[in-house]
Amino acid sequence: MKMSFIAILACLIVTTTSADETSRLMSYNIRYLSPNDGKDHWDHRVDDVAKAIQQADIVGLQEATRKQIDDLAARLPDFYWYGLGRSDGADGGEFSPLFWRRDQFDVVRKGTFWLGPDPGAIGMNAWGANLPRICSWIEIHAKSNPQRWLLMNTHFDHQSAQARENSAKLLRSKAAELRDNLDVVVMGDLNALPKSRPLQHLLAGDLEGVTFFDSIAQSAAMPTGPQGTFNGFKKLNLSGRIDYILLSDPKANVTTHQTLDPRTSSGRFASDHQAVMITIASPAQ
Repeated sequence: MKMSFIAILACLIVTTTSADETSRLMSYNIRYLSPNDGKDHWDHRVDDVAKAIQQADIVGLQEATRKQIDDLAARLPDFYWYGLGRSDGADGGEFSPLFWRRDQFDVVRKGTFWLGPDPGAIGMNAWGANLPRICSWIEIHAKSNPQRWLLMNTHFDHQSAQARENSAKLLRSKAAELRDNLDVVVMGDLNALPKSRPLQHLLAGDLEGVTFFDSIAQSAAMPTGPQGTFNGFKKLNLSGRIDYILLSDPKANVTTHQTLDPRTSSGRFASDHQAVMITIASPAQ
């Protein structure tokens, strides 16, 4: 039986729409609310950080205090968020929260663990770190396509090399424990360079746990933006990438990888880190 031209066109439109669906994932260290930041104080940056987040569909933030999260949530009504404060498992200290568009995704599981020998030990400094470190995670389902992820968002210690290395090992084992056959995405400020031991542990294929792949190497398009991701509120870094989005799927259809440069209306950096964003194509239905 012959199909009408309209029926054929409708089939093509449905197929194209399903194949072309993408999600934009961002990792962004927004710099904690420090009273000593002068012209770079949070009050001068919050609107521009919110604008940067608006470019994405799912966002992992680092160094966010509860006040900063509330400020962003008020400016981002299209997003839900989840996270816990690292100091007390409630509102105390910095969070590694996840934001997601409420009309595009459903979250079916969520949790937070501490980076230490006992991941359930709330507020504990571990492995030589001077501060407690955490990872918040969600299982997220797209509403319009088959995409399912375990998303893990973290911030490794900035002083202790032992803490960073052990945190990478723990992240792999926890990803294996939690994934339930899902693709895993790690977003975070890892305070580690691409060839460092923590990244070697995360990207190695011969260790226990989930093996990850650097999304910058998976991008079909040439990666864009600065090479480095820490600016210190001073200048763009031409090297020194320490912020990442890592994927467990070696065949993930990453179409773009961008290191963004959000600025305030006065031309200052919106944070002391650059935002990292990837576009990833969803599987066809």
